[in-house]
Amino acid sequence: MKSRLADGRLQAWVTAGYLGAMATVFLLFWGFEGYGNITTPKFWAFCILSGVYVAFMAALAAARVIFGLTKKPWGECLRHASPAQWAAIAYAGITWASAICSPYWPDTLWGISRYEGAATITLYVAVFLLVSVYGRPGRWLLWALAGAVTLFSALCLVQLSGFNPFGLYPQGYSYLDAGKAYAGAYLGTLGNVDLVAAFFSLVIPLLFYLLLRQKDLSRFLLLVPLGLSLWAAAWMGVSAGYLGIGAGCVLAFPIAGATEKKHRAAAGALLGGALVLGLALVFFWDAGGGMLHEAHQMLHGEFDGRFGSGRVHIWQEVLQKLPGHLLLGYGPDTMLRAGLTPFTRYDAALGGTVVGHIDVAHNEYLNVLFHQGLMALAAYLAMLATLFYRWMHTAKTNTTAAALGAGTLGYCVQALFGFSMCITAPFFWLTLALLESSCKRATDLVPPQNGKNLFLPPRLPRG
Repeated sequence: MKSRLADGRLQAWVTAGYLGAMATVFLLFWGFEGYGNITTPKFWAFCILSGVYVAFMAALAAARVIFGLTKKPWGECLRHASPAQWAAIAYAGITWASAICSPYWPDTLWGISRYEGAATITLYVAVFLLVSVYGRPGRWLLWALAGAVTLFSALCLVQLSGFNPFGLYPQGYSYLDAGKAYAGAYLGTLGNVDLVAAFFSLVIPLLFYLLLRQKDLSRFLLLVPLGLSLWAAAWMGVSAGYLGIGAGCVLAFPIAGATEKKHRAAAGALLGGALVLGLALVFFWDAGGGMLHEAHQMLHGEFDGRFGSGRVHIWQEVLQKLPGHLLLGYGPDTMLRAGLTPFTRYDAALGGTVVGHIDVAHNEYLNVLFHQGLMALAAYLAMLATLFYRWMHTAKTNTTAAALGAGTLGYCVQALFGFSMCITAPFFWLTLALLESSCKRATDLVPPQNGKNLFLPPRLPRG
């Protein structure tokens, strides 16, 4: 027992169990109450799983002190903390300062509308720190995630076909009634299609680069979850999801796909040229409608509040409110009480005017700026920047890091039009943690030529 506690094996096993539970149980759990109340059970599932994990790891840290295995556990941790870990700690600390100084305290503790208060954000950071130290992206974890994604995507496809398994929609309704009989659209075990798009933006690039970079034949089994998730993402038609998946799979290629320096340079040049040509095409050609038309108009300086399903209106409202609380923001998850002008539009299918009260910025970076302020946003971006820097320098030789970084990039791009929520944000923070853990190694845990480095399980010394 003491030997396992001393060398970290016990902590690694506990972390492995937590990661497995999050990749399967948390992803597939929907609360048994349908989409009308999916957020609350998902939030409590996250709190229970993550809270028990953090408490157990704290107990193990206390046991190390009791058994005399360390005299300064916090000093040891902080002394070896990476820049990304320091930035995450700063982000949590500034979030608490924002919450306490907010005029809406103590509602900022848990949040007013989306459970994104200081306590939730602290739990995100806590699991990031613990998993980044003790987490190992093992092969078993990949297959657990692949199986769960297969089931999740299959459920989405069944729902997109008009069926209602498990009664997630109200009796007599289905996905085909979205925007007609009720506002919004919901899929899978995550609810809002924007959250489903965020999840796919993370997991599809991750699976794609594991399939691309691995050498063993078993990698072709990843075609099942990859194909089903791509099918579901294409069918549900969320623009932010298209951008996130495209960024994770295409923009990441010079870093995650090409392993030779000359190939990286060529891929980067081709990709840069394609982006310039694409922007030029959008600038000079008006598609007449849809996302490309709105992009064309904005490139010419015309910002209609209706663009982006009302996102431009939301961004304008949020930006107008920023000067009064720029440094520490209004407090986490308080936008609903900030007095922003609701977004309204007439919906012919519903036969009336839809009024959307603004409780999130629909741009995660702007959301952090509004809620927690400029200092918190700086810490958050510093964490991402340092992780991406390390990813760029390890992806060439580390397949695991390459895939995790591509998934992170996809999520970060869709976050320009999406939002953080306890339903999908845990997957992002855990991916960041595993990326941090993987980047500590110059290469994968075993040589890539033997085909066994596909999310290898922890190899720990025997006691």
